[in-house]
Amino acid sequence: MRRVPLFSGLTQDQQDLVGSLARPMVLAAGELVHGSGERTHQLSVVHSGQIKLSRSLPSGHRRLVRVVGPGQSLGEHGFLTGGSTLEEAEALADARLCVFSHDALADLMAEHPSIGVQMLRNLGQRLAEAERRLALSTLDVDVRVADFLLEQPLLRRSSQAGTREDLQDGDSRVRLPLSKKDIASMLGTTPESLSRALARLSDDGLITVNADVITLRDISGLEEVVIRT
Repeated sequence: MRRVPLFSGLTQDQQDLVGSLARPMVLAAGELVHGSGERTHQLSVVHSGQIKLSRSLPSGHRRLVRVVGPGQSLGEHGFLTGGSTLEEAEALADARLCVFSHDALADLMAEHPSIGVQMLRNLGQRLAEAERRLALSTLDVDVRVADFLLEQPLLRRSSQAGTREDLQDGDSRVRLPLSKKDIASMLGTTPESLSRALARLSDDGLITVNADVITLRDISGLEEVVIRT
């Protein structure tokens, strides 16, 4: 509970109380937390592993919306609206969750309003991110890929040292957090278009691709790809 932003405004004793109300859930890779359109009556916090949330498109394809990692939560929409889930939630790898019933969560919010404030803040951040991605979705794939790479956390220098290619001054590396298929889905494109965009950015000298590790050769150049649009 101490690592969960949703409960960060509580004291240690209050966090311990929250922990006592949680029900553990263990999932293997590929198992569902819930399907889309279900009424789960629960909010889940990821303890370990990753959960991907995806929606069905009218074409029948699925679109990856976001990935929920340790300390993050899913299910706020159902709690706040009383409606059914909007997305399918599937474990990307083996995962452990802490699950709260809506009744228990409502009691907690009545006693600790800071939980509700944090929940609204989380949803506001997701809305802002969704609006940003919607704006990018009308732009070239190269722009979307460059923006995605710039959003990734840089690998520490020590972890970079083990790769075969020597770093030059100013170089930084990121690791793709998902498969190319999932990244393409999140960016609203195809794996083939994603690969071609990475190749073009590489040909322009902006990046170097080594499996799932991307060397950012020219961060200013990547930013220019995004800004100039």
